[in-house]
Amino acid sequence: MAITKGCFIEPDAELAELEDPNEKLQIPISSGYKAIDHSGFLKGRNLIYDRLHDELSKQNIPYEDQCSAQYYFDLVTTLRDLNGEYDRVVEVGVFMGGASSVFSGLISSFDFDLDLVDINLHYLQFSYERIRRIYPEAASRVRLFYGDLPSYVKHVLMQEDPKSCIVHHDGAHDFTQVTKDLGSLSFVQEKLLAVISQDTHLRGTQHMNFVDMALYAVFGVDLSYAPIGASYDEWDGRTHPNEFQGNYFVAGAPEGMVVPMSANSFHYPHLEMELDNFL
Repeated sequence: MAITKGCFIEPDAELAELEDPNEKLQIPISSGYKAIDHSGFLKGRNLIYDRLHDELSKQNIPYEDQCSAQYYFDLVTTLRDLNGEYDRVVEVGVFMGGASSVFSGLISSFDFDLDLVDINLHYLQFSYERIRRIYPEAASRVRLFYGDLPSYVKHVLMQEDPKSCIVHHDGAHDFTQVTKDLGSLSFVQEKLLAVISQDTHLRGTQHMNFVDMALYAVFGVDLSYAPIGASYDEWDGRTHPNEFQGNYFVAGAPEGMVVPMSANSFHYPHLEMELDNFL
């Protein structure tokens, strides 16, 4: 039976019986890059991160990360600095659970619930199973929402009453879709503490990868943010188009941005627009 989008789903119990959950899910792994393998230089700077580093290093199932080690380290620092001001983290776009694992490893320290939001069922199931294996005690505080961010806003945030949310956006990178996603948050802005966006330095030829421009479109050209993650100089090969999709990173630009709502306001959408325009 087909699963309807726009609602919470249950974890796939069969995955717990497999040595590698991807035996069933068959998510393509292109490079096999694991941020944890490149994060030794970050040890000793943050005791909470050091604990997570050691715990995440023990996981031996195949997976792939799409964020830098510095980005994950900065997520830990950001949630630590905002500790006590939020009771829910909403992760939009989970892929194979890189950030999901970091967030779940912080639940016991900072006491919050975690909602994973994605339009890909296999990504949701893999990320949850990865969490369950590393942090079984945190898994009961993790929910899986099958759908996009505007649907989550309509069916969850507008119906429930969290104290304050942090929304981590690493879903679509297309300018139009990111603008719709972030614009939908205006309808629940009183419940937002901060928005964190990843890949704000990404460009490409096949897709309009302008996450940073979408942030300016929604929050205005005077956007106030804190940069997080890695940045690369013009001599780095990653700042030149690759041979596959023509993707590259803008030299000197941050990998991600933390946008505190106390210092920003929505410039889009218009007050007379309705949420259904974004669904």
